[in-house]
Amino acid sequence: MPAPDVAPAANVAPAAPRILIVDDSRIVRATIARHIKSKFAHSEAVDGEAGWNQLCADVSIRAVISDLSMPKLDGFGLLQRIRAAADARIRSLPVIIISGDDEAAQMRRAAKLGATEFITKGIGAVELVARLENLTALSEAREQLDNVRVAAAQNATTDILTELGTTALLIKQGASMFAYARRHRVPLSVVRVAIDDFVKLRARVGDTVADQILVAIARLLVSRLRKEDVVARTDAAEFAIAAPSASAVAAAKFARRLVEDICGARITWQGKAVKISAAIGIADSTLEPAESFADVFAAAGRRLDRARTLSGDRVVSEDLLARVVAPQVPSVEEALTLLAAGRGAELLPFAAELALRIYPLVKFCDDQFSVAERKRIEMAATQKLATLKAD
Repeated sequence: MPAPDVAPAANVAPAAPRILIVDDSRIVRATIARHIKSKFAHSEAVDGEAGWNQLCADVSIRAVISDLSMPKLDGFGLLQRIRAAADARIRSLPVIIISGDDEAAQMRRAAKLGATEFITKGIGAVELVARLENLTALSEAREQLDNVRVAAAQNATTDILTELGTTALLIKQGASMFAYARRHRVPLSVVRVAIDDFVKLRARVGDTVADQILVAIARLLVSRLRKEDVVARTDAAEFAIAAPSASAVAAAKFARRLVEDICGARITWQGKAVKISAAIGIADSTLEPAESFADVFAAAGRRLDRARTLSGDRVVSEDLLARVVAPQVPSVEEALTLLAAGRGAELLPFAAELALRIYPLVKFCDDQFSVAERKRIEMAATQKLATLKAD
């Protein structure tokens, strides 16, 4: 593939917005570049594939002007990629489509895919610059607003859409949970859940339906949790659960049930069933080299990333569960020492085994107490009888 042409931004301030021009015609690219050079920097690409690569690499691009008929990746394909991009910067870029007078059907298709505006190949410089100034100004204002929202979200404790906790709340409460778990030598598990291919799903069903799906998933999570668990929405289509006193084994069982529930959720759109699947990664504080809740959270995130690279409906926990060693039941002497130290909670997992161990001793003592009580009663009766005879 030939390297894309990149025209120098002569007489343009370094801070000028950059426009990406995507067209397989050198003449068209040169004409548009000449029209906008007084106000904008620009880059050029000979087809949609080259244009996409530049969008991913160059964060200074503020708008795209694209033809529809191009080799390798046409304008429709480029538009679809932009609107389905995981990167919000790319997904929100204004896209202006170069149209012809006899292309009404193609324009309708491009509009449906998310084209922002349309221009003809004979557009004048003044009109084109005016349109670009309006679009880039709106784009910059939207980006500033998004930055404000992101900053606010980082400090918020409740997610507006799902009414779950936020990452900030989870990290704060998770730190307290981790301190308690370490102090009392009990596990703290983190379960991280991501909806598979949610960006593509949002592009297909639209924002409203996609948001409704997220709300439904959030309610499903809440319905499956214990009172002591904390759940948060940690990204666009990601959730995390902090489960105190839950081992890796318990967390893995919960995660597998959760995958089944999400997969079995009945969601329809335009009369058709919408298939949803999830990837899940888990971590257990007692099985990780963790010094903080953030370490446990990150470990679950690494397993989540691995689950996402595999097929849908996947829980990644095998490497973690391989580290699980059956806990040693403390001796009776050790149990008594823990009780004396006020650490009886640590004996809860072993209560049944300890009861079986000491049962023979308890029964023996009970039997001996019974024999002694019978002897005491018999002796008292004998003494009373002897007193009566003496009288």
